[in-house]
Parts: sequence; C-alpha cells; structure tokens
Amino acid sequence: MPRSERRPDALAGSRQIWGWNLALHPSEFLADQLTLSLDRLGLTTLDVCLLHNPEYYFSEAIHRGDTDQEKLRTEFYARLERAFRYFETQVREGRLRYYGVSSNTAASPSGDPEATSLDRMIQAAQSAAESVGSARHHFQVLQYPMDLFESRAALTANTGPSHSQTVLEYATHNHIAVLVNRPLNAMVGQNRMLRLADLPLDEEPIDFNRHLGELGALEQDYRSSIAPHIEGIGTDLTPTDFFKWSIELQRVRPQIQGLEHWEQIEHRMIAPQVNQVFQRLERSLSGDVAERWTAWRQRYVPIFLTLLRGLRHEATARSRAQADRVTETIDPFLPAPRLASSLSQKALWVLSSTPGVTCVLNGMRTTRYVEDSLSILKWEPLKETTPIYEGMTKLTF
Repeated sequence: MPRSERRPDALAGSRQIWGWNLALHPSEFLADQLTLSLDRLGLTTLDVCLLHNPEYYFSEAIHRGDTDQEKLRTEFYARLERAFRYFETQVREGRLRYYGVSSNTAASPSGDPEATSLDRMIQAAQSAAESVGSARHHFQVLQYPMDLFESRAALTANTGPSHSQTVLEYATHNHIAVLVNRPLNAMVGQNRMLRLADLPLDEEPIDFNRHLGELGALEQDYRSSIAPHIEGIGTDLTPTDFFKWSIELQRVRPQIQGLEHWEQIEHRMIAPQVNQVFQRLERSLSGDVAERWTAWRQRYVPIFLTLLRGLRHEATARSRAQADRVTETIDPFLPAPRLASSLSQKALWVLSSTPGVTCVLNGMRTTRYVEDSLSILKWEPLKETTPIYEGMTKLTF
C-alpha cells in the first residue's frame, strides 16, 4: 500500500498494516486494495486475490510480549473470517472469482507460535460464505515457500483433524490449489540462504594477503598525508576512519557463508559506505589536497576492487561446494538420464512432481534461465518425491 494512502491506524510499518486495518475496517481497507488492483490491471473481475503474510499478526504479538496463544489464534481467525466475508461479497458482485492466503508459516509445526492452519482458514472461509448466504466458500488458493530443504508441507502433519494431515494432503483432499514460491533460494539456517543452482566460477583466485597488505599500506598513507587536511564533510566518521577496509575485509573474510551472503555484504554494507565517502570527498576537496586525493584514489581503487573480486571468487567456491553436497544427496533418487541436468532443473523437477503442488513460482530474468527452467515441463514427473525430501533433512551446513 503506498505510504500516502496508508490510514492513521496503520501505525508502525507494514507488518501492522494487515492486523490494524482488518481489525478496524476490513471491508474498507480491502475494497481499496481490490479496486486498485482491478484498475492497475484494467479488469472488471480479478481471478484470485491473496491476503499476504497474515501471520505477521502473531509476530507483532510476540514482539509485544503477548503469549496467550489460544486468545491470539481465536482473534486471528476471527479477523480472517471478516476479511473472507468481504471477499465472498465481492464474488457475489462479480468483482472476484476466488481468494486465498499467502503465508510463510502455513507448513510450520502446529505448535509454532506463528503457524497458520489451512484447516482453520477453510473453516473461516466456510463461515464467511454462509454469513452472506452462500452455500460454498470460494477460498481456492494457498501460497507458501517450498524447496528441497523447506519441505514440511510434504512431510509434517500440522493441519486437518487432530493435525493428522500435511498441508499438501489437506489441500489435495479439499481441492485447494497450492502455489509454492522461492523454489531455488533455500533457507538452510537462521538467516542463511543457499542458492540451488550451478554457479559459474568465472573469477580467478588472487593472492589475497599480498593485495591486502598493499591496501593497508595505502590506507596508512591516506591517514598520514591526506586525512589531517580534511575538515568535516558531514558524516559521523572522522576523516582518519574513512578507509579501514584492509581491517574490515580481513575480519569478514572467514565469516562469508557463500555467494548470496557475500552479495548482501558487498551491496548493503561495503558499496554504500565507499560510494558515500568518495562522493563527499570529491565535492569537498580542492587545491593541493584534492590533487593528492585524486592520485591516491587512482592507486587505491584497483587494489580494492581486486580484493572484492577475490572475496567473490571464494564465496562462489563455497556456494558451489554446498550445491555439490545437495546434488550428491538427491542424485541417488533420480533416474540416470537426468543426472547430468543442472541442480536448478533437478530442484524444480522435484517440486513440480510433488503430489498436491499445483504450480511452482520461479522468478527468471534471463533467456537462458527461462529456457533452463521451462525444459522440465517436458519431463515425466518423478514417481516418488518423499524419499528425496527425507534424505535432504539429513543434510546440514
């Protein structure tokens, strides 16, 4: 929801918007969103509308210290029912065909404080339908993350009578379409992601310690000959602290988990800081100091970039080693003609072959990637996927 359109009661960020708006005026809030979606798409009827991450209600409750799970769940599904009631009215008016929920915790164990239950969603939908005079609800779609590691939807019974069914079993029995997202970005630990793909190792290894020593010497030269002549340029750091990357890169090097992790460090921590300092110095310096700065920068940048490329090479090598372990784990369960296929193809094939999975959502940005992914649609589905998921549960990083 655009910031300018948010209501005053949506007080503390996106995670609270869902809870506050559905608690206080669900019909008005959802009407705004449905109308905006129809207008953007140029449609009079939307095929499917999903409530996105309603489990944030539980996250906020935990953050507040509210631990009464029974009370929280009662209120949560009451809010869902109010939202579903509005959707049912829109089905009747012809603006919507079906609705559903996108929840990251739909496959979580039933005892998880943030778990959502497909069974209770369906109950809420049926109550909502009956309250507006419909015999049958129009809840038809569930979306959640699933990959070779995150396979609880196929393995963990967490819903249905006495929590006796997996999400996929319950969805199949109740004719619910299941969309799985993030199929190749597997969460393999706390805040740790592994890309399920064969990564090219393009960069050559470097003599890291030699280049690090050169960078450190240049940074010492900067501190002694340039920094004392720089006045404040509007940052929290003093000029002598602008360039200490020889220390930082050495510190972070053993902590890099893989390519995805390195890219987060490079793009979110290193690049913004370096660019900000460079831009401010370029605007602020003049005369002899500016000339010395320019000469120093021309020596510094190539070495700095070489070290970043070296760290990227090491991170990629670590990710490739992890991906190789995944391949070694799943290959014994695959037919011989497919063993030479890429890891991403194998991962997508397992998901698309899983009973109960209707659609695998995979974001693709290059022609080669599209062709690689779409090729599996021509393959015969695997006869058994459960042993693969069970085998993957034994693989840890």
